Amino acid sequence: MNIKSAMDTLPPGYIQTAEFNLRENAKLVLWLNIIGFVLFVFAALSVPVYIRYIRPQSAAGMFSFTINNLGEAGMIILVLLVDLIILVILHEGTHGLCFWLLTGKRPVYNIGPGYAYAAAPNVFLKKFPYIVTAVSPLVVLTVVGMVLLPIIPDKLVFHTALIMVMNIAGAVGDLWIVGMLITRREPLYIRDSGDKVEFFQIPYKPS
Repeated sequence: MNIKSAMDTLPPGYIQTAEFNLRENAKLVLWLNIIGFVLFVFAALSVPVYIRYIRPQSAAGMFSFTINNLGEAGMIILVLLVDLIILVILHEGTHGLCFWLLTGKRPVYNIGPGYAYAAAPNVFLKKFPYIVTAVSPLVVLTVVGMVLLPIIPDKLVFHTALIMVMNIAGAVGDLWIVGMLITRREPLYIRDSGDKVEFFQIPYKPS
């Protein structure tokens, strides 16, 4: 384990000062869904603009399709589900890779009601390495998508764009946690159990 980034046990003097809890905070889940929808709309408008700029000849009609019967509707739903599964694997796999590189331990993967996660429940990570881990799927998959879109075949553009859009919207929880972390003083350790993220700090003692 990289002792500078992560520890198996919490140093003396630290107490839990905050948490991100999807299990018990229904209000938080509601806000995440609202903000996630806003992010989805933003991404759904922005990504096609980028595609029209980089490949104007093939962009026309790329995001339109017709449904003539139930079989075609079922096939479209199946394809969208496959894209969603690919997204979950890529998004959580990126989180998991970061956890593994930082801790040397295999991450834990699980699926909850409406979400999936990679976690490192038995490790305490420092603030900056954890922020890098949190934003890594948003940054990495967006950059990779932007690099691939100009060069991939036309038939893969829609799927790549859809995965990018869903990834941006799906990063809402990661961004919420980063927002909580940025304003908190160091030293700070984080324990990520997936649907529950706990923050630990030394109690503030005014001079």
